[in-house]
Amino acid sequence: MKLAGVRGECFSQTYENSESGGDIHFLSVCGVSELSKVVIADVSGHGAATAAASAVIHNALAESIGARDNMQMLSEVNKAFLASDLGDVFHFTTMASLIIESRDRGMVYAYAGHPALLRGDAATGKFVAIEPEDERRGGIPLGILEGTAYQQHFIQLEQGDVIVAYTDAFSEARADDGSFLGEAGLARLLEGASSMAPDVLKTHVLESLDGRLDDDASLLIFEVL
Repeated sequence: MKLAGVRGECFSQTYENSESGGDIHFLSVCGVSELSKVVIADVSGHGAATAAASAVIHNALAESIGARDNMQMLSEVNKAFLASDLGDVFHFTTMASLIIESRDRGMVYAYAGHPALLRGDAATGKFVAIEPEDERRGGIPLGILEGTAYQQHFIQLEQGDVIVAYTDAFSEARADDGSFLGEAGLARLLEGASSMAPDVLKTHVLESLDGRLDDDASLLIFEVL
C-alpha cells in the first residue's frame, strides 16, 4: 500500500480465524495528498465477541477522518465509544494514531494505552520505541473515562526510516524460552530481517512467529519515502 510520503505492508488476522475481531487499522490521506494518517486500535477481548465494539470504533474514526490533530481525534472517538450501547459487556480500546507530513517527513503521534510504535533507523538498522521524553507514554485507553485529554508529540523522520505499528498479539507472543517476546524482543526480531524493506520485515516477523499469535493480530510497516 502507498500513502503520501510512505509505502508499506499490512497484516491483519482474527483470533482462530473468526469472521470478525477486535483489531482495527484505519488509513487515510488528506491535505491535498500531503498528510498520511495511520490509526491502529485493539478492542479488549478477541474474536467475534468484540465485533460490536469494533464497529463503533471504526465508525467513529470515519466520522473524524478530517481531523488534522491526533488529540482531537482520540477525544472524539473516546466520546463516541463511551456513548455507545454495547449491552452488559464492558470493553475498552487501546489506540495509536500518527500523522506524517510528506513534505518534511515530520510525524506527530499520540497514544491511548497502546503499545509504542517502533522506529527503524535507516542509518543503523536498529529499532527503538517511539515515546515522549518528558511524560508517561501510555495514556488512558478509550472507553474508560469521560473527558480524557490526550497529548500528541513530534518526531523528525528521515528518508528510509521504517515505522512499525502493531497490536499486543505480537509483543505477547511467546519466545523460545516461553517468556513474552515484549517490545524489546519484537525490535530484535525486526533487526534480524535481511533488509529494511516493509515486505521483507513483514515476512520475517510472521515466519518467526508462526503459530505463536494467540489473539487478534495486526501489523503495519511503513517506509518513509
